[in-house]
Parts: sequence; C-alpha cells; structure tokens
Amino acid sequence: MTAYELCSDAVIRMQPDTVSAIFARQGEAVVADERVAEDGAAFALAGDALSSSGCAWLFEIGPAEARLRREEGLQPILSRIATAPEGELILRIDRVGSAAGAQTPAHRHRGPGIRRLVSGLLHAEVGGHFDRIEPGQAWFESGREDVVGTNVSGGDNSFVRVMLLPSELAGGASSFVAASPVDAAKPRAARIQILGERKI
Repeated sequence: MTAYELCSDAVIRMQPDTVSAIFARQGEAVVADERVAEDGAAFALAGDALSSSGCAWLFEIGPAEARLRREEGLQPILSRIATAPEGELILRIDRVGSAAGAQTPAHRHRGPGIRRLVSGLLHAEVGGHFDRIEPGQAWFESGREDVVGTNVSGGDNSFVRVMLLPSELAGGASSFVAASPVDAAKPRAARIQILGERKI
C-alpha cells in the first residue's frame, strides 16, 4: 500500500495489477473521464489516466514486489507491505473527523490501511510507536496492533483513510474492533463520512 501526491498539471497512468483510491485534496481531479470535485474521491484501475488541477492524493494497492513510482509530478509519501484479510475484499476510502481533545479508545481495524491528515494535529499511538502527525503527513495501521489517536489541535481534526477490508463490511459497516470490553464502552468521538467503496 502506497500513498502518493500528484502535483498540478502532471498526468500519470495507473499501473498493471493495481487498484487505487483518489482524494481530490485541492482543486479538481480527473480519473479516466470522471471529474472529481475538491474533497471528493474516486477509484482508478490499471490503465486509467489521472490528473489534477491542484493536488490529488493517490492511494495505490498493488503486488508486494511492485517498485515505488518515481515519475515527474508524482511524489511518494508512504509505502508499506500490508497483509490483506482472507476472502473477498473491498477497498474503502472515508474521511474521519474529531473535535478538539477527542481521544479514541484503544482499538484496531479489520484490515490494513493508510491514513493522511487533512487538517488539525494528531498524536497517534500505533502499537509501540508514537507519532505527532501534522497536515499532509501519513501513517500506516496494519489492523493487528492497538491504536489510540488524540486530537491535540485545539480545533477540529480531519483525515482521509483508505483500508482493505472484508467484503462483508460493504455498505459502510464499521471496521472498528475495541481492544477490550472497557474500551468498547468508551465513546468513539469520531465523525465518519464514507467517500467510496469498491470490491476488488
């Protein structure tokens, strides 16, 4: 799973054996012949052309042996080897928001994914690691380690998330798994907007 940023005026083509989620961060993106308004999302398949009038965030899922793309106008942000859940899968892109001071209970999700902060400031505890996440930064969650996120911005936070999930969650079913019964009883304090899902 790899996150890229596509700069204005660049045009790229999706690689073989991949599926991608696109988030139009600034300006309009165009995937094949589909126009994606700012703050909107779409999916792209192998061979599709992608361009942006401003800045598009590309989340590409491909074979483990695929090389990192280094093309004019396309900047790699984060890349990780991910273990997909067994069985049929969906690729989901959503947007998650939280209010100042909100903290998630310890949890994991039912599949791996990359997140990228749109606005605010976030403390992310992922397994045994701690990161201070600023706008534009990305982080990876395997779905196997416990995670706690805390909004430390003093205002609203927002991030985009792309996950590989079991197909039984299609239609917006939650992928959230609390780390303990105590955590399950805590408020989640997150606003989730599904931007798209695709069977893969």
